[in-house]
Amino acid sequence: MFPEFHILLVEDSRADTKIIERALREGKVEHRLTIVSDGGQAIDYLGKLRDPACPAGDEPDLILLDLNLPGIDGWQVLSTIKSDAYLRTIPVVVLTTSKRDEDVLQTYQAGANTYIQKPSEFPRYRELVVMLRKYWHETALKAPRDRAKDA
Repeated sequence: MFPEFHILLVEDSRADTKIIERALREGKVEHRLTIVSDGGQAIDYLGKLRDPACPAGDEPDLILLDLNLPGIDGWQVLSTIKSDAYLRTIPVVVLTTSKRDEDVLQTYQAGANTYIQKPSEFPRYRELVVMLRKYWHETALKAPRDRAKDA
């Protein structure tokens, strides 16, 4: 049995959030889901992880990041994550509507681990969340992090 799979979902669309919640439920993906609806909230949440008093369970195993966010956009969130020695090892999966080559290239150049266009049909969302858990939580090894060393 694997420990809890903690996902940080950075998504401003309430409809997309509900779809992902439903896909996780119907896909029977054991998880803990933390939802923030804009880039500023994401950066604030991630910044608190550096505090040694922050419970270890607050650290996500995976970040699902939309690029099109109000205020601080997904590009800036990704840049913040990947420029921080402590945060950069948290896998970031960009889940967005665009499939423009420029967006895909720029996202990988910025350090995203995966770029996925949002599915157009619900069954694909269910398959996606099952696959993400299987790969990022059961297959890939998680990098150890030490807040004291990287602060």
